[in-house]
Amino acid sequence: MRNLFFLLVASSLLVGCGKKDRGSTDVYDVVVRTIDGKVVRLKDHRRKVIIVDFWATWCKPCRKSIPDFNRLKREFGDDLFILGLSKDDSPQDVKAFMREIPVDYPVAMATRRLEERFGGILGLPTAFLIDREGRIVKKVLGYKPYDFWKDNVKSLLKR
Repeated sequence: MRNLFFLLVASSLLVGCGKKDRGSTDVYDVVVRTIDGKVVRLKDHRRKVIIVDFWATWCKPCRKSIPDFNRLKREFGDDLFILGLSKDDSPQDVKAFMREIPVDYPVAMATRRLEERFGGILGLPTAFLIDREGRIVKKVLGYKPYDFWKDNVKSLLKR
Protein backbone atom coordinates (compact mmCIF):
# COMPACT_ATOMS: atom_id res chain seq x y z
CA MET A 1 0.00 0.00 0.00
CA ARG A 2 2.83 2.38 0.88
CA ASN A 3 4.53 1.70 -2.46
CA LEU A 4 1.28 2.39 -4.27
CA PHE A 5 1.01 5.77 -2.52
CA PHE A 6 4.53 6.77 -3.59
CA LEU A 7 3.87 5.58 -7.13
CA LEU A 8 0.72 7.72 -7.34
CA VAL A 9 2.51 10.79 -5.99
CA ALA A 10 5.43 10.33 -8.41
CA SER A 11 3.03 9.83 -11.34
CA SER A 12 1.13 13.01 -10.57
CA LEU A 13 4.36 14.99 -10.43
CA LEU A 14 5.48 13.64 -13.79
CA VAL A 15 2.15 14.40 -15.41
CA GLY A 16 2.35 17.99 -14.16
CA CYS A 17 5.86 18.45 -15.55
CA GLY A 18 4.88 17.06 -18.91
CA LYS A 19 1.91 19.36 -19.22
CA LYS A 20 4.00 22.40 -18.42
CA ASP A 21 6.61 21.50 -21.06
CA ARG A 22 3.89 21.47 -23.73
CA GLY A 23 2.98 25.01 -22.83
CA SER A 24 0.04 26.22 -20.84
CA THR A 25 -0.23 29.59 -22.51
CA ASP A 26 -2.04 30.91 -25.53
CA VAL A 27 1.04 32.05 -27.43
CA TYR A 28 -1.07 34.36 -29.55
CA ASP A 29 -1.47 36.58 -26.48
CA VAL A 30 2.28 37.33 -26.43
CA VAL A 31 3.12 40.94 -27.27
CA VAL A 32 6.66 42.36 -27.01
CA ARG A 33 8.53 45.50 -27.95
CA THR A 34 11.70 44.70 -29.88
CA ILE A 35 15.03 46.27 -29.06
CA ASP A 36 14.54 48.61 -32.03
CA GLY A 37 11.14 49.74 -30.71
CA LYS A 38 8.73 47.78 -32.89
CA VAL A 39 5.74 45.96 -31.42
CA VAL A 40 5.49 42.26 -32.22
CA ARG A 41 2.25 40.37 -31.62
CA LEU A 42 2.37 36.63 -32.13
CA LYS A 43 -1.31 36.76 -33.10
CA ASP A 44 -0.18 38.59 -36.26
CA HIS A 45 1.63 35.38 -37.26
CA ARG A 46 -1.27 32.94 -37.09
CA ARG A 47 -1.06 30.05 -39.55
CA LYS A 48 2.74 30.23 -39.52
CA VAL A 49 5.16 27.95 -37.75
CA ILE A 50 6.76 29.97 -34.94
CA ILE A 51 10.03 29.53 -33.08
CA VAL A 52 10.46 31.49 -29.86
CA ASP A 53 14.11 31.36 -28.78
CA PHE A 54 15.33 32.42 -25.33
CA TRP A 55 19.04 33.21 -25.62
CA ALA A 56 21.85 35.51 -24.45
CA THR A 57 24.89 37.10 -26.08
CA TRP A 58 27.26 35.45 -23.58
CA CYS A 59 25.89 31.94 -24.28
CA LYS A 60 28.12 30.10 -26.77
CA PRO A 61 25.48 27.56 -27.88
CA CYS A 62 23.06 30.46 -28.38
CA ARG A 63 25.56 32.21 -30.63
CA LYS A 64 25.90 29.01 -32.64
CA SER A 65 22.09 28.88 -33.16
CA ILE A 66 21.72 32.35 -34.65
CA PRO A 67 23.17 31.60 -38.13
CA ASP A 68 20.97 28.49 -38.30
CA PHE A 69 17.85 30.51 -37.43
CA ASN A 70 18.85 33.18 -39.99
CA ARG A 71 19.17 30.43 -42.62
CA LEU A 72 15.79 28.94 -41.65
CA LYS A 73 14.17 32.36 -41.98
CA ARG A 74 15.62 32.78 -45.48
CA GLU A 75 14.60 29.27 -46.53
CA PHE A 76 11.03 29.27 -45.24
CA GLY A 77 10.25 32.96 -45.68
CA ASP A 78 6.74 33.99 -44.67
CA ASP A 79 5.77 30.46 -43.56
CA LEU A 80 8.05 30.78 -40.51
CA PHE A 81 8.24 33.44 -37.83
CA ILE A 82 11.14 33.53 -35.39
CA LEU A 83 11.26 35.66 -32.24
CA GLY A 84 14.43 35.94 -30.18
CA LEU A 85 14.05 36.79 -26.49
CA SER A 86 17.34 37.90 -24.99
CA LYS A 87 18.14 37.31 -21.33
CA ASP A 88 20.94 39.87 -21.38
CA ASP A 89 20.98 42.73 -18.89
CA SER A 90 20.41 45.53 -21.39
CA PRO A 91 19.21 46.15 -24.93
CA GLN A 92 22.46 48.04 -25.55
CA ASP A 93 24.45 44.82 -25.01
CA VAL A 94 22.23 43.04 -27.52
CA LYS A 95 22.46 45.86 -30.08
CA ALA A 96 26.27 45.82 -29.82
CA PHE A 97 26.28 42.05 -30.28
CA MET A 98 23.99 42.29 -33.31
CA ARG A 99 26.41 44.70 -34.99
CA GLU A 100 28.96 41.84 -34.91
CA ILE A 101 26.59 38.93 -35.55
CA PRO A 102 23.50 39.86 -37.55
CA VAL A 103 20.14 38.53 -36.43
CA ASP A 104 17.57 38.46 -39.25
CA TYR A 105 14.48 38.17 -37.06
CA PRO A 106 12.96 40.33 -34.32
CA VAL A 107 14.67 40.37 -30.92
CA ALA A 108 13.13 41.60 -27.68
CA MET A 109 14.24 41.43 -24.08
CA ALA A 110 13.00 38.44 -22.08
CA THR A 111 11.10 39.18 -18.91
CA ARG A 112 10.21 36.98 -15.98
CA ARG A 113 6.57 37.16 -17.06
CA LEU A 114 7.43 35.91 -20.56
CA GLU A 115 9.54 33.11 -19.12
CA GLU A 116 6.67 32.05 -16.87
CA ARG A 117 4.22 32.11 -19.78
CA PHE A 118 6.39 29.51 -21.48
CA GLY A 119 6.66 27.33 -18.39
CA GLY A 120 10.00 28.63 -17.10
CA ILE A 121 13.47 28.85 -18.58
CA LEU A 122 16.09 26.82 -16.75
CA GLY A 123 18.95 27.00 -19.24
CA LEU A 124 20.02 28.59 -22.50
CA PRO A 125 19.25 28.31 -25.24
CA THR A 126 15.67 27.23 -24.76
CA ALA A 127 13.42 27.38 -27.80
CA PHE A 128 9.77 26.62 -28.37
CA LEU A 129 8.44 25.20 -31.60
CA ILE A 130 4.85 26.28 -32.21
CA ASP A 131 2.55 24.81 -34.83
CA ARG A 132 0.23 26.67 -37.19
CA GLU A 133 -2.60 26.42 -34.65
CA GLY A 134 -0.58 28.18 -31.94
CA ARG A 135 0.21 25.04 -29.94
CA ILE A 136 3.63 24.57 -28.40
CA VAL A 137 4.68 21.20 -29.80
CA LYS A 138 8.29 21.11 -28.56
CA LYS A 139 10.39 22.70 -25.87
CA VAL A 140 13.98 22.39 -27.04
CA LEU A 141 16.80 22.72 -24.52
CA GLY A 142 20.32 23.38 -25.74
CA TYR A 143 21.76 23.77 -29.21
CA LYS A 144 20.23 21.75 -32.03
CA PRO A 145 21.75 21.75 -35.53
CA TYR A 146 20.14 23.32 -38.58
CA ASP A 147 18.80 20.01 -39.93
CA PHE A 148 16.88 19.38 -36.68
CA TRP A 149 15.05 22.68 -37.05
CA LYS A 150 14.56 22.33 -40.82
CA ASP A 151 13.01 18.86 -40.44
CA ASN A 152 10.70 20.00 -37.64
CA VAL A 153 9.55 23.14 -39.47
CA LYS A 154 8.92 21.14 -42.68
CA SER A 155 6.92 18.58 -40.73
CA LEU A 156 4.72 21.25 -39.15
CA LEU A 157 4.17 23.02 -42.46
CA LYS A 158 2.82 19.79 -43.97
CA ARG A 159 0.07 19.53 -41.34
